[in-house]
This record gives sequence, C-alpha cells and structure tokens, in this order.
Amino acid sequence: MPHPPPPRAGPSAGLMFALGIYDKLTPGSLTGGKFVAGTGTIDDAGKVGPIGGIEMKTVGARAKGAQYFLTPADNCAAAAKDTPDGLILIKVGTIKDALGALKDIRSGDTADLPKCGK
Repeated sequence: MPHPPPPRAGPSAGLMFALGIYDKLTPGSLTGGKFVAGTGTIDDAGKVGPIGGIEMKTVGARAKGAQYFLTPADNCAAAAKDTPDGLILIKVGTIKDALGALKDIRSGDTADLPKCGK
C-alpha cells in the first residue's frame, strides 16, 4: 500500500536565500560583519511566513555563534519562550523589515530593533 505524500511546507530558508542573493547583487556587506542567522518562508510579495522547529533553529544558530536571529513574526512567541543566551531575536514580517533590521545592525544602532518577547 503506497504511503501518502508528506505534508507540503514552504522552504524555511526562503528569507535567508533571498537576502543572500540581495547581498551578492548589491555593493557592501549586508550584515556589516555581524553574525546574523534567520529563517522563514518568503512569498513573491516579500511576506515572511512561519516555519516549524523554530526552537531548534535558534539553538543551532547560537551554537554556531550567531548574535542575531531574523525571526518570522508568526514564530516570535514560540522562539521567545526559550531563547538561547546571547541571541537577539528580531521580528520580521517582510523582506523590507529584514533589510531595515540589517541596516540597523550594520550601523550598530540596535536599540530600536523589533525584538521578539522581552
């Protein structure tokens, strides 16, 4: 008896893939040398969607040295429940939000970043 196909899910690296392409096509460093990780699906209008397993992704990112984590707005509550020490969760709803946050991170002006949780 054949098994049903797995449930469909969007690519959880969509946001970071889009930002990687943007970084290659524009001058300068998108992160300013800061270690920024993240996740989230992205649609053709630039909206960032939620993913599964956010808690594992933040732990893995921090273990590799990430200082900031671009977090889909719909995942903020789950991610903020158990944020690894030293990792700042940044709430993003669109690629424009992510680019704005990266601009602030590059400039060192991080006080007003839209953070998840606390």
